[in-house]
Amino acid sequence: DRLLSLSLGQGMAKRASDFILQGKSQGMWVVLQNCHLYADWMPALERIVEDYSQNDVRGGVHQDYRLWLTSMPSHDFPVSILQN
Repeated sequence: DRLLSLSLGQGMAKRASDFILQGKSQGMWVVLQNCHLYADWMPALERIVEDYSQNDVRGGVHQDYRLWLTSMPSHDFPVSILQN
């Protein structure tokens, strides 16, 4: 199965980060649901996305990798993630 799915909430940061790392190295699709419920982790997610955007230039991201995010409208959701 090439899909990793996780509903975010308190205490899910490590697991979400691990899913992203696994996805970008193995070409999996990662779905992080309910991002609005874990507003405290959004700055960390923003850094992760910025980092692998830079790594992609160096070939550090598998070509089949996809990151899907779901969220209710929230001021805590980083706009830069939507732009990358």
